[in-house]
Amino acid sequence: MSPEATVEDIPCETERGLATKELRASDLHILEGRSSSDDQFNNAFNQNGASIRPNLGHNISSYNFSHQAEHAGQDIPEPSGPVGSRLLLRRPRPESFSTAQLTDDFAVEVQSGRHAQAGPSAVRSFLCLESIRPLLNDLISPEDACDLLEFYFAQAGSSLFRSASPYVLTHVLRKRSLLHPTKSRETTPALLTTMLWVSAQTADIPLLLLPGERSRVCEALRKLSTSLIHDRDRDHWQRSPGEFFDKEQEPYSPVDIKEQEDVLYSIALSATANRPGTPGGDFKTDCYPWWSKAVRLAQALGLNRVDASEGKYGSGCPTSSHICQGSNIEGQCFAALEAQEERRRVFWLLFCLDRHLALAFNGIPNISDDECDVYIPLPDDIWENFEAVPTELLTRRSHGPPTLVTGTSFFEYFLPLMAIMGDVIHIHHRRYHPRFGTLDDQNSISMVEELFANCAQSISDLESRYETEELDGAIPASEFLTPNSGFQESPLNQAVGSPAGRRPKSRALAQLVTSYSTFILHVLHVLLYGKWDAVSMLENEDGWITSVPFMKCASHAIAASEAVSQILKCDPELTFMPYLFGIYLLHGSFILLLFADRMPQLGPNESVEKACETIIRAHEVCVVTLSTEFQKRFRKVLRSTLYSVRSARITNAEESLVRRRVLSLYRWTKGARGLGL
Repeated sequence: MSPEATVEDIPCETERGLATKELRASDLHILEGRSSSDDQFNNAFNQNGASIRPNLGHNISSYNFSHQAEHAGQDIPEPSGPVGSRLLLRRPRPESFSTAQLTDDFAVEVQSGRHAQAGPSAVRSFLCLESIRPLLNDLISPEDACDLLEFYFAQAGSSLFRSASPYVLTHVLRKRSLLHPTKSRETTPALLTTMLWVSAQTADIPLLLLPGERSRVCEALRKLSTSLIHDRDRDHWQRSPGEFFDKEQEPYSPVDIKEQEDVLYSIALSATANRPGTPGGDFKTDCYPWWSKAVRLAQALGLNRVDASEGKYGSGCPTSSHICQGSNIEGQCFAALEAQEERRRVFWLLFCLDRHLALAFNGIPNISDDECDVYIPLPDDIWENFEAVPTELLTRRSHGPPTLVTGTSFFEYFLPLMAIMGDVIHIHHRRYHPRFGTLDDQNSISMVEELFANCAQSISDLESRYETEELDGAIPASEFLTPNSGFQESPLNQAVGSPAGRRPKSRALAQLVTSYSTFILHVLHVLLYGKWDAVSMLENEDGWITSVPFMKCASHAIAASEAVSQILKCDPELTFMPYLFGIYLLHGSFILLLFADRMPQLGPNESVEKACETIIRAHEVCVVTLSTEFQKRFRKVLRSTLYSVRSARITNAEESLVRRRVLSLYRWTKGARGLGL
């Protein structure tokens, strides 16, 4: 199916099951004084459909995804022959996303149109998925869809077997709002299917563990998502006098929440489209079209001016059918405030990734600081508990890009670092300008150095506030974040609870945040003072390695390797921010590669070798957590260089040439594209 296919082209089989599920008769409770379980079963069958699948044992489920034509007109076979009290009965499960459940081999009761379950399993009410139920019937089961949506909101470090998706950097939509059992947030089918697609990339649900299932399900969900967005894609619209109109002549509305969700959709596509194992997954440039769509649409919607003209962009209710109920602040209901906060979070997520991708692809940021007329987002704990938050916490916020690390939420630590990195990127690329490149940039560098110092102090203050030094040498900080760690906290305890230093879970998260932030800040020093291109650094045609900037760059590269060592202690699997971490690890490693390459002439250096081993280990862990080709190749180059240093034989010129050839794939020189092969 091509991405241009319409929704009607997607096969849907809502009345026929493609597989069967076996339940033992001894596992069914026959209730005395009530109608037989068969009668109750028939009622449930008539109400909920007949989508069923087999039990493969050990609680591993599968789902038959054969084409509709292969099953047309076929009846599902029933078991033959008596088997006594252990007769196998084939019963369909309810085909409804609002009643999806997992039995986990516990005994169940079937009662008048619903499954009442004995044991710890509980019915999950994901009402939001009902709108895409007909589209998913031939792709994944209701239980699997609920699992994927639940996985989308998983927190980083929650479990080694159920860690968060690396492609979900932060949650723009509130989990409580989207998964509300009776008043779920109105969400477009395109965004819902995209969320399932993103989760399916890495989720460890039983269905996706079967050979070939993950790639097939991911591809089907991708095609479904792109088909749903196609008709609303503004690149396919025509302009008539005065406005944009699509092919159905529907006027474009700048406050339509669906357009805001399209930005999220494009961000997800750009982040996930180049995943290894997907079509074109080894080509990083596949994310360019989707990223361009996200930036252009956000600017067209005025997301960068949300708080400059609230009357136009953000003061109204999220949908025309919305009815304001409950509390309100300054005349705005909570639903309108929630929609406005979503717009802020969408924009700042776009801002962060714009800087990140500019470094990865050796480009200039598309979003400049002077156009950011938006309040910074709320902390994650306040955002998730939006209805219960005191009014003063919603109004005490700064305006524009921050430069200080203030907390443990994504926007509290990563956004300031990206704001500073934008300045570093502009200084770097100005040096390549044909006229401005010869100008002295010392004043700009001094200003950025001041930002570095203030940011480093804010990280130190965060460490002191949470007393993270007490975790040094203890079990990994990520272990405190697992459900089995025994620590239960209120999300609002920072505002009204005990001091931060007395909460082990908060302190563990703070240790992760400060460790990663310290490392990235050292890498920003390296980017400010050093060369970005590894080959140019090794060739040293301009004698840069004897300059003062090189000495500053080298000292921060060593400090960055020490920070990596600390990160590996508190996050051994590097699961905290795997999608973002790789590019900073790479640029922080180039100087160490230069040191290792020079050791045959300068003599062995134990501290350099130790730092290189730390970096190699980090790259190896990154590849296991989220495989990327550039990290595999760089790890091999650095390891080969150390082998050459440690060997007694004369350096092999051919191996050195091969290493340079590998490094030449990724260039950060004038006009080069970085990772964009």
